[in-house]
Amino acid sequence: MSNQMPSAVVELKHGKDDKKPTLDFDEYGVCHACRYREAKADIDWREREEQLKELLAKHKRNDGSYDVIVPSSWGKDSSYVAHHLKYKYGMNPLTVTWAPHIYTDIGWKNFQNLIHRGFDNILCSPNGKVHRTLSQLAFKNLFFLFQPLVFGQKNVATRISLEKKIPLVFYGESPSEYNSNIKGSESPLMPNEHYSRDREQLN
Repeated sequence: MSNQMPSAVVELKHGKDDKKPTLDFDEYGVCHACRYREAKADIDWREREEQLKELLAKHKRNDGSYDVIVPSSWGKDSSYVAHHLKYKYGMNPLTVTWAPHIYTDIGWKNFQNLIHRGFDNILCSPNGKVHRTLSQLAFKNLFFLFQPLVFGQKNVATRISLEKKIPLVFYGESPSEYNSNIKGSESPLMPNEHYSRDREQLN
C-alpha cells in the first residue's frame, strides 16, 4: 500500500488523537478497494463516457478561454486527467498547483515536462516561512507533514475557480480506488465534506 495513496480520511477532520486509517476490511475480510472494483463491474462505461461528454459540452467555451480547472501536483493521476481533457475531449484546461515546501528533482522535472507538453499552469507558492512552520507543526502534532500541502492543493482549485469564473473542476483519482471509507466515495463526484466543514466545527 503506497504512502502516496489518496487519503482515506477527510483531512479537515484529522486531529492529533485520530488514528489515520489505511486498509479497511469488511466482515468477510475483503478490503474496500476490492469491493469498489466489484461494484465497477456493473458500470456501463459507454454510458458513463456519454455522461462525461454531456457535462463537458455544457462547460465548453469556444472563445479560447479556459473551460475546466485541473488541480495538479503533476503526478500520474492529474497528468492523465489533464491530458485526456485536452487531447481526447478537446477541452482547454487550466492546471493549478500548490507548491510543496521543497520540490524534489524528479518532481520539478515532471512539473516542467508536462507544462512543455502544452498545458498552462498557475503555480501558487506560499510564504516559505509560514509553509515551513505549518509543515513542522503538522509533523509534530499529526505525524503528517504533508497536511499544509494537502490543504493548499485541495483548496487552490476552488479559489482559482471562483476568481476566474470557471465552475468545472476535475480532480485526479478517486480515493475509492485505494480503499477509502469516505461516505459517498463510490460516486464520481467528490462529497462536500471532503472540502468543507460546519461553521461550529471551525475551532
